[in-house]
Amino acid sequence: MQQSEANQPYKAPSKTLFFVHLAVYLIAMAILWGYYAMQNKAMHGGAYPWEAWFTGSWFIAVLGHLSNTFFDSNRDNSDKGYMKYLYEKEN
Repeated sequence: MQQSEANQPYKAPSKTLFFVHLAVYLIAMAILWGYYAMQNKAMHGGAYPWEAWFTGSWFIAVLGHLSNTFFDSNRDNSDKGYMKYLYEKEN
């Protein structure tokens, strides 16, 4: 018999995965902004900084990952309505 979702232990998000995400972000942004610097130099200062869109949107994702990993106040992963639903579904 399979264990129900209600009985599964809570696993906190991995700190290692966050730091991998952060490292990939920093490397990708260094590459993008390096390309922008070369492009801007070739255009004598007239290049549109399109990398800012990627930097900002991905930064929001990194902040979300940071807050979920280090500042998660719902450590027991309790959703009262969902837990009630699972209980009623099993019985």
